[in-house]
Amino acid sequence: MHLNTEMLRLSSGIELQPIAYKGVPPGMPDLLTGRLAFAMSPMSVARGHVASGSLRALAVASPTRVKDLPDVPTFAEAGFPDAQVVSWYALVAPSKTPAAVRQRLNEEFTKALADPGVRDRLAQAGAMISDRSTPEQVDTMLKQQTVRWEQALKKIKIDKE
Repeated sequence: MHLNTEMLRLSSGIELQPIAYKGVPPGMPDLLTGRLAFAMSPMSVARGHVASGSLRALAVASPTRVKDLPDVPTFAEAGFPDAQVVSWYALVAPSKTPAAVRQRLNEEFTKALADPGVRDRLAQAGAMISDRSTPEQVDTMLKQQTVRWEQALKKIKIDKE
């Protein structure tokens, strides 16, 4: 969430003062009582507060609008395309794993993600399931993300650890 806020700061030119919490849930009381002006929060944490009206969603960091919040623009739609930060998960294996094994793992993982029960549970947790990716597409995405975040961390002045 810290990096989401930093990317918004960089892309908007708005001066923001980050306040570090040990995770999003401990900061939620300060947001709900108005001690914080805003916070970046995963859908799984914010959904109930938005539904109850105690929080208002201003934008989503995903590339497309969120099904549960159809009237809330994406950061790109709000004029901040570089603020988009999407958490993703990839199934990885050692580099020497045979291509046939990688392909089979990909096929089985894709089958699991097609299961309506799995999709429903992931959606309840705020996850968006992307289109099927091949192992080669995941490799390309990982390389692109590495370059993006190396550049971003230099701008933000955070050292890699």
